[in-house]
Amino acid sequence: MWASVKRILAKSKLLNQTVGDVVFETPEIKGSSSHSFFQWRIKKSMVGGQYFVALRMRPDAYAGPEGAPTNYVNFDIEAAQRLRSDLDLCIREYDRLAGDASARNAQERASGE
Repeated sequence: MWASVKRILAKSKLLNQTVGDVVFETPEIKGSSSHSFFQWRIKKSMVGGQYFVALRMRPDAYAGPEGAPTNYVNFDIEAAQRLRSDLDLCIREYDRLAGDASARNAQERASGE
């Protein structure tokens, strides 16, 4: 009976991803709030050998009826690769901005002496 229920649920892409098994997960990374976190997971679909990259998170600030929701977002591998690329881009931009700010501060200190 469970096999037939799984086949029915697996017809829905959302349910197939949501109810699938977690086969790998990274440690949680804490956010600014003591209760916030971010975690990557790999999930296997309920039926078949399809895998999904999932983001598990509780944001620093949120609006929700239950007060402390944990949110999941599932991505196919192409979207996960774009997310990685976007994160790398953000890190490079942070380094550039922080480097620019450090250079300005050093320049201001040198000119003020």
